[in-house]
Order: sequence, then structure tokens, then C-alpha cells
Amino acid sequence: MITLFSYVKYSEASFPMTGQYTALLLLTTIIWILLWIGYRQNKINDEIKKKEKQERINKKTDRRRKLESLYPNRKIF
Repeated sequence: MITLFSYVKYSEASFPMTGQYTALLLLTTIIWILLWIGYRQNKINDEIKKKEKQERINKKTDRRRKLESLYPNRKIF
């Protein structure tokens, strides 16, 4: 296993930060920021839709209760 990695010279390992790499880093950072903003906005929209749905369900159940109170069930024996 040691002979497999023996060709790597760690003293010569370097990563020159040229203009292309800087542009790539900037581009990926901008993409991640835009994705995060979109995720946050989608989460906010989902919460708003969930509240609206819950309000509609509550209105339907209230309406049904009111109708049921107007016409009570008569049990016939």
C-alpha cells in the first residue's frame, strides 16, 4: 500500500489560485447563495400555503357544524 502512493511528492504539491479558479469559486459561491435564497423563499411559501389550507379546513368544519346544529339527528327506535 505504501508503494502505491510513493510517487506523490508532498513538498511539490501546490495549488496556484489563478483567475480561472477565482472565477469558478465566485461562481459556485453565487450559485449556492441563490439556491439558499430559493430554498428559504420556498419554505416561506409552503408555510403560507399550509396556513391557508388549515384556514379553509377550519371554515368547512365550522360551516358543517352550523348546518348540523340546524338539523339535529333524530333517533328513531
